[in-house]
Amino acid sequence: MFVHLKTGLVTAAVTIGLTVMAQAATVNVNGSTTVATNILTPHKAAIEQQSGQSLNITANGTGRGIADLMAGKAHVAMISAPLDTVVAKANKKSPGSVDGSQLQAHQIGATTVAFVVHPSNGVKNLTLAQIADILSGKIANWKDVGGADAPIVVVAETKGGGVRSMVEKEVLGGGEITANVRALPIAPQVVKIVGQVPRALGIAVDKTVNDSVAAVATDSTIEQPLILVTKGAPSADIAKVIEAARSAGS
Repeated sequence: MFVHLKTGLVTAAVTIGLTVMAQAATVNVNGSTTVATNILTPHKAAIEQQSGQSLNITANGTGRGIADLMAGKAHVAMISAPLDTVVAKANKKSPGSVDGSQLQAHQIGATTVAFVVHPSNGVKNLTLAQIADILSGKIANWKDVGGADAPIVVVAETKGGGVRSMVEKEVLGGGEITANVRALPIAPQVVKIVGQVPRALGIAVDKTVNDSVAAVATDSTIEQPLILVTKGAPSADIAKVIEAARSAGS
């Protein structure tokens, strides 16, 4: 009788466990490294617990995230620039690739853009107008903004990335960076490279700044939205993920 009771309890426990596992769907979330590193990855366990869903997070960049969503490779895209800006960038690169009318944006938080230089750089302040001239190539030497006589190398993520797109929108009026750019696959790599290149001006996210670089003071702050995007209205399960992520980002 004792053995039978124990076996029954074990069987019941296994059954309950399997039921819970069956109820937890896997949600593929692809895109912005900024959204991933600021909200989804550090709060993954809490988001999964609150939403009842299992997250598969792929931080492959804002542009790739939207492309994966359109292609059905992701249930949700992460972007770190306004949706209309991201759609315009995607369609400029591949005309007609993204139908923005199919997409819905759900902001879950925000961060701030940081312009960083090597610690040895004597330039500590730049106006956004000066940064615009640097990004457009009008200013190509540090001596023209009070620094040493050395060419400026802009370090940024590749075209279509959220941080870069946000700066192009706010600083260049929607234009593109035309200066000499060292383009990197993802935004978090910017700080590492700038810390190794004395002539660099990097476009980064404030939370990635560390002692290997110096943040330049500017006359205005650029706030960067952290957004989840769905194709059409989110399902009930996806809506739970969005709400949980919003709670984590607040």
